[in-house]
Order: sequence, then C-alpha cells, then structure tokens
Amino acid sequence: MNCILADPALEAQPNFEFPAYAAWLNAIVAGGPTREAALEQMAESWRLERQERIVLWQQQSEEDLRVQQEQEDQERIAKEAEAAEEQREAEKKKPKINDFDAEAVVADILIPRPSQYALQKIKSMEYVELWYFSPEGCWEALDSCRSTAEDSFGLAKVDGYVAFKLMASFKASQKALQDHHLSWRQFDMAKMSFLIHIDKCGWPDKHQQALALFFTLITNHEHQMRTRGFVRREWHDRLAQNQGFNIGIFNSTLYNTLLDDVWEAEHDESIKLPGPETL
Repeated sequence: MNCILADPALEAQPNFEFPAYAAWLNAIVAGGPTREAALEQMAESWRLERQERIVLWQQQSEEDLRVQQEQEDQERIAKEAEAAEEQREAEKKKPKINDFDAEAVVADILIPRPSQYALQKIKSMEYVELWYFSPEGCWEALDSCRSTAEDSFGLAKVDGYVAFKLMASFKASQKALQDHHLSWRQFDMAKMSFLIHIDKCGWPDKHQQALALFFTLITNHEHQMRTRGFVRREWHDRLAQNQGFNIGIFNSTLYNTLLDDVWEAEHDESIKLPGPETL
C-alpha cells in the first residue's frame, strides 16, 4: 500500500467545471447524460474514491501508531533493563550487613578478638600459635589495630593468585610466643578461645573434636605437657602433606622424648646464665 501523505478527510471537493476536468466531463456527456448529470457523477466518483482513501488513511494511522507504540515500549524496556542493571551494580558496590534477631540480646560473655593474622590463619586452617588467642595476644591486637581509613594493603599469594590483602592479615606479631613458652594460665584461656574461633570458621567436627581431646589430655597430664606446641605444629604439617594423624591419641613415647629434649635445652640454657658471683 502506497503511503498517504495527508488526511483525505481534509480535502475539499474540486470544481469539475474547470478546464482541467474538461476531457473527463466531455467523455461522460458523450455517453448520453446531461452536463449537470455528468458533473454530479464526477462528484460522486470523487467522494467514493476519497472515502476509500479515508479508510486507508485510518488504517495507515493505526499501523503507524502501533509501530510507534512498539518502538516506545522497546525503548522503555531497554531503559528499564539498563536502569535495573545499574541498580544491581550499585547494590554490589554497597556495603553489606547481615540481618539480626530483634529479640536477641548480647551474650553474657564476650570472647576477645584475636588479630587479623590469627583469624586468617584459622580461616585457611593453618597452624597458628595459641598466644594470639590469649588475653595478652588479643590485647596486643586491639592496641595495634588501626581505623578502616588507615588500613594498608599488600600483595599476597592466595590459591595460586596474587591479590591485595590487608597487611594486618599476614603480619605476625613480634610478641607472639610458642605454645610451650606460654604460662599455664595463658594456655588454658587461649585454647578455649581457639576452639571457639575454629568452630566459627567452620573447621570439620572431626578435627575440632580431636583438638579438644588433645587439649583435655594436656590439661589432665601430670606435667601439663610442656611439649604441647611441638605436637600441634606437627599435626598441622602432616595435614598439609595429607598424612594427618589423630592428635587426640596420646603418644607417651613421643612425649617422653620431647620432654627430655626440652629439659636438656633448659638445662643448657641455665648453664649459660651468669652466677651471682660473676655479676
């Protein structure tokens, strides 16, 4: 269908007595009708033809309106999709915070928070000294922590890739003590905090239970096992080599060997100390 450029309903009827229509008028008159009848016939033919064009114009207008509406709908859908995508990206960049139970209250006892270094170690299920979970270790972490604006980042290798991480998450404390150098009070308090934090980090129940039993054996041993640090480090090393053993099973032979080594080292150290007469 040819495009109609203007509304036919607005057209005025032509004057068919003008010379431009003389040939058409004479052809009709030659057929027998009078001039007046011929003019009326010409007018009627024009009105019928105009009515057909009016119908076509209306159909064309409806089609144009439909196409325009579709285009507007597509543009609107595209803009809405773009806005939704921008909103999703904005939501991804917004800080996240979990919901909370409106009826819950804070616990009666607050567990001291260890350093980011210690937390990262247990999240990675690696060995870390119990000192970090002692009151002294937690206080040292609190004193040395900085505000978020002052946090510094460094490069670290994570799962084979180099990534930016908080410096605090891989910087060991110079004040950290080996497990066998902890006082009994430090050890007793640190092990409870350590067990709580490995549970929060989702350590396997089997590993948690073995460590809990290991600490129980130490607590109930007559010498309170001064060799405790060596065994737990060996356990982590063997786990990394896929040669893990049950740390909850007491090996008296190994204990006696390690204890002799510790006592011998302490004896040698005491010999090196100057006596009162040399001071």
